[in-house]
Amino acid sequence: MSSVNYNLNNKGVRLIDSENAWVRGKNGKYKLNPKYKFYGKIDTTMPGMIVSAGDKTKPKYCGDVCELNKTAKSEIINHFYNDDGKRNRKTVAYFGIEKKEKV
Repeated sequence: MSSVNYNLNNKGVRLIDSENAWVRGKNGKYKLNPKYKFYGKIDTTMPGMIVSAGDKTKPKYCGDVCELNKTAKSEIINHFYNDDGKRNRKTVAYFGIEKKEKV
């Protein structure tokens, strides 16, 4: 997970790996991690689009990868590709902000 300030209409949006984005609930089913507020996801089946992410909501268009800054694009490439330039097994990444813990 990076700490880059992406520009998806929010400051502090980070690229979150799908392993960190999903957690197993008490009933054994997976749900999005309540530790993060999600703004979208990028999938390799639709690599140019960012769609909304939610447990039970229908995905909708959030933005285009072209609208992101250079640092965000390089983080996406680092997430989906190995150091030698070959694709890795990762297929999905999420954009979100870590929620502040209540004391």
